[in-house]
Amino acid sequence: MLEVKAEHLSFAYEKELVLGDVSLHAKPGDFICLLGQSGCGKSTLLRLIAGLEKSDPNQLQVGGKPVEKPSLDRAMVFQDYGLFPWMSAGANIDLALKQKFPDWSKEKRKETTLLWMNNLGLEESLYDKLPLDLSGGQRQRFATARAFALDAPLMLMDEPFGALDAVTKALLQDTVLQLWDKEEQRKTVFFVTHSVDEALLLATDIVVLGQSPSRVIYTHHFEEGHRPQRDTMFSDPEVMELRNTLFRIIDQEIQSKAKAAREAGV
Repeated sequence: MLEVKAEHLSFAYEKELVLGDVSLHAKPGDFICLLGQSGCGKSTLLRLIAGLEKSDPNQLQVGGKPVEKPSLDRAMVFQDYGLFPWMSAGANIDLALKQKFPDWSKEKRKETTLLWMNNLGLEESLYDKLPLDLSGGQRQRFATARAFALDAPLMLMDEPFGALDAVTKALLQDTVLQLWDKEEQRKTVFFVTHSVDEALLLATDIVVLGQSPSRVIYTHHFEEGHRPQRDTMFSDPEVMELRNTLFRIIDQEIQSKAKAAREAGV
C-alpha cells in the first residue's frame, strides 16, 4: 500500500507555471478526488504522480520515495481509454499482465483477464473485439479492468467517465466504488474530476485545486461510514450544505481570477 505526499509542489510547462504551491497527503487506502475547473492542473498533478512528468524529488514522494519514472505499482486510467487500437481489447489487458507478471502462464493471464472483464460487466465474447468496435462505455470498462487486473496499490484515474452518458457513468462509478471498497487492502486512488457530484459520491477525501498556478484551496475528509450515498445525497441536508460549499468555493475562485484579469487588462 502506498501513500502520496506533495509538499509545496510546483511545476511549469516551459515558462508557464501550472502548479504553484500544492501540498497534500494521501494515506494508503484513501480515495482522493481532485476537483476543480478545467485548466487548474488536476491532470498535471496526476501525471507527476504517475511519473509521466518530472517533479522535484524533494516536493513529491510516493511510498516514501521520489517519483523518478512510471512504475507498474501505479496503474493509470485515461479519459481517452489508452487502449492500443491494433490489439483486441482482451489482448490489451493480457499485455499489461505480461509486463507486470512475467512468470505467469498464458492460461493464467487469460483467466485473470476474463475475471476482471466479468467484474466490470463485460461479456467474454468481447475479448477478441478491437477497441474501435466497442462502445465508449465498453472501452472504458476494459481500461478500468486492466488497471484493476494489474493489482497496483496506487490507481490514477484522469476523468475516466467524463465522456460517457449519464447511465453508463453512474454504473461505472458504482462498479469502481464497489471493487475498491470490497478489497481486503484498499488501493489508494487519485480520481480527477470537475464534477462536484461525482466527487461527493466517490471520495473519502475531496481536494479542490484553485485556478492555475494551482494550489489547494479546500479539503474535506469523510469519516468512515459517513460518506454520501447515491440514493440520499440530494436529500441529506449535510451533504447538500457541503455540495453548496464546494460550488461556492469554485465559483469564488473563478470570479477572483476573472476580476484580476480584467484589472490587468487581459
